[in-house]
Amino acid sequence: MAKKKKHKNDVKTDLPIIMDYGIGSISVYDPADIMPYNEPPISEQIRFKKLGKEMKSEFKWLVSSVVIEYWQENRQIPFGEEMSKLRTRLLRMFAEEYSILLKDDTELKNYLLTLAITTINKHLKSENKKRVSKLSF
Repeated sequence: MAKKKKHKNDVKTDLPIIMDYGIGSISVYDPADIMPYNEPPISEQIRFKKLGKEMKSEFKWLVSSVVIEYWQENRQIPFGEEMSKLRTRLLRMFAEEYSILLKDDTELKNYLLTLAITTINKHLKSENKKRVSKLSF
């Protein structure tokens, strides 16, 4: 059987065709260029107790900052419907930031309420120390 001869003019390239649609150059062969960028989907819900140590500390920091913000605006401990709104906001923020959707169960509700109270107490103690130090000078 004879080998097929290669001609210089028969060079086949797999270079993509680049098109400009007014939004920048887009490769016709790469569908990822055409699709808008989206965050990877959040696959499943995880219980709070299943989180790693680092993620728990990140969540705790997030809760503390949101509770302090709420305290400075309202000067009251979030409870009932307000705590429910904060919890929903925290879960959404955590999911957006870390792509982890926490399961909204009673363990998480109790943890958030306890953490909110201790955070506000610590904040009040630091406010009182500042106030006392200002008065003593």
